[in-house]
Amino acid sequence: MKYLKQQWKTRTSIVLIVSVLVSLILVALERTDWAMQINLQGYSHGSAEGEKPNIAPILMYILPFVKELVLIGVPMLLTLGIAKLFGLIKKRFKRAD
Repeated sequence: MKYLKQQWKTRTSIVLIVSVLVSLILVALERTDWAMQINLQGYSHGSAEGEKPNIAPILMYILPFVKELVLIGVPMLLTLGIAKLFGLIKKRFKRAD
């Protein structure tokens, strides 16, 4: 528990900033012509309208987990990278003093 209390404000701030940045990027992507075309056209997994999807049944169970992994994992990895970068910068400035 004591490790969770160490620098919790800094960690929370980093996670919040990265989450806001990723959200802004996704909102900007949603407003592109490419995204609007996809929304108008729809997505049918490679099959014509009215037909069964041309996708393996196992993928129908795996793809939602991939989506969650990407939407949770990318901000997490960005946050870890930024935290490590700040740690390296902080160590270098301490050595210089």
